[in-house]
Amino acid sequence: MAPTREMSLETKERIVKLLEEGNSSCMVAKDVGCSQSAVSKIWTKYKQHGMVVKAKRTGRPRKTSKRQDKQLKHKWEEAGANVCDRTVRNRLKEMGFQYRKAKRKPSLTPKHKRTRLQWAKERQSWTVDDWMKVIFSDESRICIGQGDDAGTFVWCRSSEIYEEACLKKTTKFPQSLMIWGCMSGKGTGEMTVVNYSINAQVYIDILDSFLIPSVEQMFGDNEIIFQDDNASCHRAKTVKAFLGERHIQSMSWPANSPDLNPIENLWWKLKKMVHKKAPTCKADLATAIKESWHQIDAEYCLSLIKSMPQRLKPVIAVLRTS
Repeated sequence: MAPTREMSLETKERIVKLLEEGNSSCMVAKDVGCSQSAVSKIWTKYKQHGMVVKAKRTGRPRKTSKRQDKQLKHKWEEAGANVCDRTVRNRLKEMGFQYRKAKRKPSLTPKHKRTRLQWAKERQSWTVDDWMKVIFSDESRICIGQGDDAGTFVWCRSSEIYEEACLKKTTKFPQSLMIWGCMSGKGTGEMTVVNYSINAQVYIDILDSFLIPSVEQMFGDNEIIFQDDNASCHRAKTVKAFLGERHIQSMSWPANSPDLNPIENLWWKLKKMVHKKAPTCKADLATAIKESWHQIDAEYCLSLIKSMPQRLKPVIAVLRTS
C-alpha cells in the first residue's frame, strides 16, 4: 500500500475550527477531502494536547534539495541510468556529500585570489611558534542585541505567534559602539572604544596608546610582527612611519580575507558574551564589552593561533585548482 500523504497543519486547524463551530465530522470530512476517521483522530489529539499537533518527521533529514535531486536525476538519465530521487541522495551520501548551508565569504576577484595564494604559500612553512610572534588587530562594531543570530524559538499555538510573549523585538537602528582591539597567542591585548571616525592620526593615537603597551606587556623587548587589514587609514604613510620609528614590523595582508584573521573568531565570542549581559544603553554596552574582553582567557587565544597553519591549507588547495 502506498504511504498516505501527511495532512498539512493548515488543514488540521481548519478541521478543528469547523468542529468547534458545531459541524459534524461527516460534513467536515467532505469539506477538507479526508476520511471521517482522520477527522476523529485530529479532534481527539486536539482535546488531549489543547493544540493542533504537527506530526513528527520520521527517518533521516534530507541531505539535498528536491531541485538538486532532479538535476542529478536528469544527468543520470542522460547517461542511461533510470533512478529515483532517493537513489540519488543515497549515492551522494555514500560519496561523502552532505547538504549544507553555504558559508558566507567576501567575493574575490582574480587578483584577490592570486594575492591570497601568494600570501599563504609564503607562510605555509610557518610553525605555531612563528605565528606566536604575530599580534593581530582589528576594529569591530558591537550592537545592543547582537550575538543572537541563531534566532529565538518559542512554544506557541499558530494563533499566538504575534502575542507579546512570543515575539523577538528588533530595532531598525540599534545602539552600537566601535571598538579596536588586539590579540596574540599569549592572550588579549588592550582594547578601546572608539567614539569618532578613524583617520590616520586617530589610528596612530590608538596604536600609541593601546598597541605599544600591549606589545610591551606580551612580548617585552622581543621582535614581533604586527597585523592589520588594508583600510586606507592603516596604510597611510604617517602610520608606516610611526611603526618604523618604533621598530615594529608590519605584516602584508591579502584583501578581503577576514577568514584568515583569528581575531574574527574572537569578535564572535566577544559579541556572544556581551549579548548574555543584556545591555540596554550605550553606557551598559561599553561596560559589558570591557568586562567580557577581560574574561576571554589566554587558552582560547592560543587555540586560535594554533589554527593558523590549518587556515592556510584550504586557501592553497582551493586556489591552486581554480
